[in-house]
Amino acid sequence: GGYFLQVASTAAFGSAPLMSAYCASKAGVESFAQALRTEVRPAGVGVGIAYLHWTGTDMIAALDDHPVLRALRSHQPAPARRVHSPERVAEWLVRGVERRAVSVYAPPWLRLVQPLRPVLPLVVSAVARRSLSALPFEELERTTGVLGAGGAADLRARGAVPPVRPVTPPQT
Repeated sequence: GGYFLQVASTAAFGSAPLMSAYCASKAGVESFAQALRTEVRPAGVGVGIAYLHWTGTDMIAALDDHPVLRALRSHQPAPARRVHSPERVAEWLVRGVERRAVSVYAPPWLRLVQPLRPVLPLVVSAVARRSLSALPFEELERTTGVLGAGGAADLRARGAVPPVRPVTPPQT
């Protein structure tokens, strides 16, 4: 017996332009966990999937500087724009692990979005297309790549120097 919690993201819900690798990886970990759940059930192992929304880590410290993320966030309802502290998200994850939950939503209201999943890729694509059409190609090209500390490390490895940004979550 045991329990495994796979961390996915709301990025698994919709396919955001200029975030193709991230969205695909989160959809992939979701699919992995769904398949694993059936494979390990005979051994008494439970598998859960955690769907995290905006979490105030260094990955999104410059959230509002990224045109795609800024556009997506600005078109979300007010509760969906809120950035949650890592400590609060950890509390939700711990509660899910303690309950051996099939799904953990951080924040919990995300469970209400599940029925809308078939239309979310279309909505996200339409919003992004409209929002990004006004930006010059150079701006879009500049902001592609890995976000946060990973993106900065990638730039340094390629000889580029990323701008230094404070690691503080954006204001909600």
